[in-house]
Amino acid sequence: MIYIKVEVKFMNRDQALFILRKYSPMPDEEDLTEGMIDEFASAIEYFGDNPDPSYIEAIMMTFSLDDLYGVYDHAVDVLRNFTNEQVIPHLIEAIQNKHERRRYWGTEIAKFFPDEKLISSLSTCINDPNEEIRAYAIFALNCIGHKSVLPMLHERLAKEQDEEVFEELKNAISKLEKI
Repeated sequence: MIYIKVEVKFMNRDQALFILRKYSPMPDEEDLTEGMIDEFASAIEYFGDNPDPSYIEAIMMTFSLDDLYGVYDHAVDVLRNFTNEQVIPHLIEAIQNKHERRRYWGTEIAKFFPDEKLISSLSTCINDPNEEIRAYAIFALNCIGHKSVLPMLHERLAKEQDEEVFEELKNAISKLEKI
């Protein structure tokens, strides 16, 4: 009979929050170590197993521009377990943040929480220098589905240079004009 020893590391709430605060924001991928990624993934796993809205802000403040080898996708899945009312205030903060990495993920996550409360914040991002942030903001506005954003989308369409953002604008305008 073969025995395999498996080491299980138990984590508690304070340790998981400490890890998130330690990596707020996470370094760019070229500065990461496998240990850092594993530590962060363990904290996200803890929060997935122990959902509590008090973790939302801590999770959202860790995001960087990279995808962290899929760990951020898991973090987004954890956030999706919460209600709009619990997440939206933190999304607004992320979308309005001066740090590009937080705006990037805030606009990307907004599509999962379509709510008119996000319109003002997302509207400022349709002119962001980062084309991915623009595209995510437009997609999220499209998900919200409020016709009031049509004039600003038309205005952005007239000056958009990026082909993918241009297509996202056309799709959103087309959908919203049918409402």
